[in-house]
Amino acid sequence: MYGTLRRGERNHRLLRAAWFLGEGWIEGALHEMPVAPHREYTYPALVLDPVGRVRVELYRLADPAQLRRLDELEGYLPADEAGSEYVRRRVTVVDGPVHEAWAYWYASEPRDLGAVVEGGDWVASRNGDPTPGG
Repeated sequence: MYGTLRRGERNHRLLRAAWFLGEGWIEGALHEMPVAPHREYTYPALVLDPVGRVRVELYRLADPAQLRRLDELEGYLPADEAGSEYVRRRVTVVDGPVHEAWAYWYASEPRDLGAVVEGGDWVASRNGDPTPGG
């Protein structure tokens, strides 16, 4: 989890029954999704970037129902990926407790993307730390 599902963030409650495994990094870049008529709060969008790194928290989900709730939050429709805001894909994890994990990649309009989250760490960027360690 790289954004609002991380500890201390607004949607972390959806992971209440999951087991926290640790932190790591994945390839990509984060862009802020600014508030808009259809978006009541900002959140990050993960996009492909072979030279970028994104800070993630890793969890083992409690059950398939928890995964369905996360898919719903992310606007991921497994039966209609073309109509999804995000798509869920396996990614390689670096410096983490596991080597692979699921991540949600932004799959909608590129013009909606806001500024790049410098340092690739959504939580640190919101707490005023522009250069997170890692």
